[in-house]
Parts: sequence; C-alpha cells; structure tokens
Amino acid sequence: MDDDCLSLLPLICVALADPRQSPPDDTSLEKLLDWFKELPRQSNGDCLLQQQPCLLKFISSVCKCKDMDHTILSFTLKLTGYLADTEQGFSLLKEEGLLACVFEKDGWCVPDFWHDASVRSGWVQGLLNMLNHWKALDFICGNGLVKVLLHLQNDPSLFVSSLANQLLVNILNFMTSSKINNSSDVVGSSQSPLGSVTSEIMSAMVEALGSDKHPQVLQGLKLLSLVFSQCGEPIKIMRWEDVLVPLEVLIKRGSGLLTQPLMTVLLAAIRSPLLGQSECKVNELMEVMLGAKNGKNCFQCAALIVKLEKCPEALKRKAADVVLLPLRCVSAKPQDAAAKELEIVLEEQLSQKSLCISLLLQSLSGIAELAHTKYQFEDISAITCSVMLLLRICIGHCPSSSLHIIESTHLIGCCKVQRCGLDTLSALSVYKENVDLRQKVFGVLLDYLQSPDSHATVLKKAFQATVRWVDVCSSFPDLLQFINRDLFPVLEKRTCDLRWEVRDSALEFITQLTAVLGGNGEYVEALHTSGMFSILLSSLRDVEGYVRASAAMAVGEAVTSSVQQRELLNNNTLEEVFIQMMAILSQDTEGFPRRAVIKAFTSWVKGPHPLPALDQSLSSVLSLGGNDFDWEVKMHTLELAEVLMEKTLTCCPYAVEIFSLPEALRKLKDIGLLDLLLNSLFDCDRPVCEKACRLLLKLRTVASDGSALVLDVYGNRWGDEVQSRYLNKPQADGTQCVINGVKESCERTDCDPLSIKEISLTKTLQFLDLDRMQRTLTLSSDHVVNSPRSLMEDILSSVQQTEDNIVDCY
Repeated sequence: MDDDCLSLLPLICVALADPRQSPPDDTSLEKLLDWFKELPRQSNGDCLLQQQPCLLKFISSVCKCKDMDHTILSFTLKLTGYLADTEQGFSLLKEEGLLACVFEKDGWCVPDFWHDASVRSGWVQGLLNMLNHWKALDFICGNGLVKVLLHLQNDPSLFVSSLANQLLVNILNFMTSSKINNSSDVVGSSQSPLGSVTSEIMSAMVEALGSDKHPQVLQGLKLLSLVFSQCGEPIKIMRWEDVLVPLEVLIKRGSGLLTQPLMTVLLAAIRSPLLGQSECKVNELMEVMLGAKNGKNCFQCAALIVKLEKCPEALKRKAADVVLLPLRCVSAKPQDAAAKELEIVLEEQLSQKSLCISLLLQSLSGIAELAHTKYQFEDISAITCSVMLLLRICIGHCPSSSLHIIESTHLIGCCKVQRCGLDTLSALSVYKENVDLRQKVFGVLLDYLQSPDSHATVLKKAFQATVRWVDVCSSFPDLLQFINRDLFPVLEKRTCDLRWEVRDSALEFITQLTAVLGGNGEYVEALHTSGMFSILLSSLRDVEGYVRASAAMAVGEAVTSSVQQRELLNNNTLEEVFIQMMAILSQDTEGFPRRAVIKAFTSWVKGPHPLPALDQSLSSVLSLGGNDFDWEVKMHTLELAEVLMEKTLTCCPYAVEIFSLPEALRKLKDIGLLDLLLNSLFDCDRPVCEKACRLLLKLRTVASDGSALVLDVYGNRWGDEVQSRYLNKPQADGTQCVINGVKESCERTDCDPLSIKEISLTKTLQFLDLDRMQRTLTLSSDHVVNSPRSLMEDILSSVQQTEDNIVDCY
C-alpha cells in the first residue's frame, strides 16, 4: 500500500461508517473490494489489519450501528471475509470479537437487516472469501453456520441460494483438500465438529431430493450437480450411494420440469469414475432417461448425451438413435414394429406446431453435433437423404403423398428448421460416402438459392453449406459445370437483390468460393469469362457500406487468384481495380469498406506473385490508411506495413528485386513506411501506438548504427514530437547525430529545434525511448484514473453528496 492510499484509507473508513453520509455507488464499493482482495497477497507477510487499525474500528462501528445502510453493511461483510482469509488476519479479528459480531447468528443478524437480500448475499460471500484455511472452516462448522446455509438454499433470492450452494460445496471440498489433511490439529481432534458436517450436508441433500415440494427438489439437484462437478473423488464416491435411491425415484417419476437438472447431475457423474462402477448404475439411469415415455424429455436427454466427449459407445448409440427419430418420423415412414410404436408416441407431439419444430431442431442439432465428431452412423446416406427431404418439405418442393399433411403445414416456410437443416447438411459433408449424393445436395441448395421466398438468413446458411460441399467435391469435373451453368446465374441475380443482406451474403460467398477454388485455373477463367468479375467491380459502388466492403474483399481474392493467368488481368483491368479501390480508401465515408480495401492490398503484397502496378499505389495506400480517422483502418495499414517490412528486409520483396540493407531501408522510406510508423507512434489510439512501437522495435534490431539513411524532420508530425521531446536534451555520452546533413555533437544545449530538418534513422530510434514507451503503452488506458487513490478520492467525493449518488466513473 503506497503512502497516498495510507493517508486516505482512514478518511474512507470514517466516511463509510457514518450513517449520515450518502453511500457511494455499488460499483465503486466493488472496485474497492477488488483492491482489498489483492492487498493481503502483497503485504509481504505483514498483517494488513496491524498496519491499518482503522479497518478494525470501521468494522466495529458498522456492527454497532443500528441504522446502517444495507449497501455498506453488505460491503463490510465481504470485506471482513477478505481480511480474515489469512490465519493472522483471522486470529486478530477473532481476538477483537469482530468475527462473532459479523458472522455469528447472535451477532448483528436481526430481522431488520436480514430481510434485505443484499445483506444475506454479503454474509454468504464474506464466508466464501474467508474460507481459505482450516481455522475459518472450524469457525463456520463450530458455530452452527452450516444450518443457516442449508436454510439459505431455499432463499427467494436466486443469487443468495446459489451462493449458499457454492459455499456448501466449498466446505465439502475443503475437507478433502490438502489444506485440511495437512492440519494435524483438525484431523487428530476428536472434539472437532468437522466430522459430522459432511453427513449433515448430505442428509439435508437427500431430504431435499425426497421432498414433495418442487423448489426443494430443484435446490437439492443443484447442490448435487455442484458436488459432482467440483468436489474431489472421495466425496463423489462416498456419497453417491446416499443419493442413488432418491435419484432413481425422481428419474422414474419422469417430471418434465426436472429433466434438465437431472441430466446435469448425470452428466457430471458420467465425467467421474462413477461411470465405470456397475453398482453406481449411472448407465442404467441414463438409459431410463432415454426411454422416458415423455418424448420431449427423452429427446432433450439424448441431445445432451451426444455432446459428451467421453461416453460409452453403447449409450451414445442409443442416444443417437433417439436423436434421429423425429427426423425419420417426418421424412419417412417407420417400417419395423418398434418404430411404429414410437411413431404413435411422437404423433401427438409432432401434430403440435411448436413442439414439432422443437423436436426437429433438437434432432437436426444432434445430428450435426455427431457429425462434427465424425460419428459412425449406421446408414449415413439415408440420414443425409432424410435431411434433404426435410429441407424440400420446408421449401414446399415435396409431394404431399410422402408426408403427413399436418406436418407439412407446420414446416413450409419455417426459417428455424430451414437454417438448422442447412447447418446439418453442411456438417454432413465430412462423410466420404455422401460425395455420391453431391448432385442431389447441390440440387437442394440451388432450390434455396433460387427461391424468391428464401429469407435472407436462410440464404446465408445456404451459401455457407454450398461452400462446404464445393470444398469437398472440388476434385470432381462436374463441379465446374454446376458452378458455371447453375451457380453463377443465381449469384448474378443475388448480387442485385433488393435486400442488402442478400447482396452482402452473395459477395461473401464469392470470396469464400474463390478462396477454395483459387488454384483451379478453369474456375478462375470462368469467373472472368462469365462476367462475375465485372459484377464484383460494379458492387464496389453499392449504396450500402457493408456490401462495398464485401465487394472489396471479393475483388481482392479474385485478383489474387488471377495473377497467374496474366491474360485475365491486363493492365487496363488492374488499373480500373486500383482506381476504384483507391477511390474507396480516399472518399468512402464508412469505415468497413476502407478496412476491406487495406486488407485486399495486404493480401496482394503477401502473395507469391508480384503485381506490376501495385508498387505505384503503395505509397498512397500507406499515406491514406495511416491518416484515416478510423483506428481499425490504421491498424490494418500497420499490418500491411509489417508485411512490407518482412518482405523488403528479408530480401524476399513483393517485386522481383533483391535489396541490400541500405537499399531496403531507402525503399521503405521512399514509400512512406517509416513516416507511417513514426507518426503512428504518437497516434491518439493506443492500439495503433502499440503496434507502431512493436514494429519500430523490430526495425531497430535490423537497422545498423552505421546506416546513413537520413529522415526529413521538418513538416512531419513525428518530427515535431521528436524535436520537442528529445533533440533539445543534452546527451551524456557525447554521441553525434546527423543534423542538416552534418555530424554534430548532441552535447549542445542551445540547439534550436526549429532549425533541425534532418536526422539519421538510427539516431531517431535512439532518441525515441521505445522500450519505455512500450512499457507505458501496455498499461490500460485508464490506469491513472482507475488507480486506488483515484477510486478513494471519488468515493470521498460521492459520500458527501446530499442527494442520491450521481457519480459513477467505473
């Protein structure tokens, strides 16, 4: 704790303990608590309470006050917990009688205060903060506080009940941790009440699970799920047999309201060693959930099981079969007796619109989840055909004879099922067996892309699925025929759609398609001969900024893929591209298109093949991008500068040239890259300064002291900064710098900064204390105003307000 805070802390304590003062806002108090949380860890073994006795006086004053504000009381409870989380602090508080005053039932805990939820949560949070050593555990258990926590499990405030559950779990976990096992005082003491605490908590949990009141059962399940997800193995294994019977009763009862919490408990058990022990019956309980007569519950259970990373194969297969059922019942008639019996169970649910859609969404999401893990379905082709059939039903392209009419009316035009179905179809592209279905798949996708009724979000999903399938089928010769004959005409219409979202999605799709097939010369040729490239250029003038940005990215990808076919990109075409891109960079009023243009230039520079006309534009790009008012444009420009630096200084330039180091540095200066970095170092946006500083540090390691490269200081923004900050300061080592082309000693103190017009690069980098600047820039932008001193000053100012607190700087 520094001296500034030492002087203010007593004033803070007095102000907060005075009930006549207006309390500060909750956020300021939380910030103060965060600071106190870290202080004991920074006290070098010294007790904070011994250093600051004003804290003891503050806690005592709050405990004695009968009309204290609830916010301050809650703050005091939490603070006391932090101060007691070390054994030394705990002992000092106990000696002063403050622990009993703050936390024991017969202390301040009277109805006038206790009815406020913030006070109850502060009490539990204070105990949580304190539970860091065995003395705290002994205090909690020895004073009957566990009974209070068990009561607070059913608190009307969800926040209080959750905190109570968490503290109970922490108590159980702490007992089996190394902290308690290494304490001979506790383990060897037969008088300690700790031994019965576990039984007390578990008995209350079993009682809650057997209750006929839903809230109590729910709280018991929440606590049980926390125990099995957070406690050590001894607790899990020892106590599972206690809860097994009531769990079996709850699961067989089949209450829909408890499906999710029951599954949470079982999923936690599956991830533990309990799964491998037959007597624990974890698998059996899961199978009971899967076989529930309530179809909605068993599908919800199956959807959760298929997401498990580690799960017995037999259980996952049963879950997968359940997940598939709604899809099969809608898209195809079950043939075997078992399927027909299940169809009867599902028929009523599928006849209800909301439930039908919900079941199908769970089914499709479960299939997609399994596909992401490349789960081996028994007949993946049949499943893929069922998904395609469902998608055709949703778009109204399926004969009514093949489905229930009532189901058809639910599904036609349903965007939710369409989007989820397209996602699932996309996920199914990972299976090699499905490649034989590519023509049918592309047919369904084309139907969605052509349909005038397709919602914009559905079209976006259709584009995404098409890219996935194109990538998988890129080696087949019939793909290019599909793209040229069917896809490009659809794209031509969609890039002129009245909805800007559709135009944007279409251009994004072209960018992704070109990235996937850019190495295919026939595709690149088709992109130009079909007129799509001209459409991309015209889209650069779209009225919507997002669309112009997507068009810039699409043009950038198309140019990159076309470099090898020079006849497709003649000088006139490239000149038109650069003119339009530079027009966006210099004139567009929206940031997204300008960012996209810089990204496109960066991709061209990164490419292995040079663009002859690119060299002439780089200087303007760096100048415009570096002076843009959008900080992200400036960041992307610095990323372009980084690529240029790497290519130029490593003798692998974007043009077919090889430079020596002096030549490379001269090249970077000529295109304005050095001015960009130095100007960005003093930018008003901190991320820009950080990036520029990092690049200048990299440049400093390359540029030798003997480099004769001279920079123009006069007229540059960075030059003014360098002159005012550094050039008028004497150098202790008597080193020389190049000033106005002449080497002069920097010991002079009478230099007129306004007369300095040139300085060497190496000396500039030396004058700029880049290491110090980097350390400063890594600090948060609010490190001054958000300091502990600033926080305390704001609190002192706010508590003096006579009206409600109007200051909240945090």
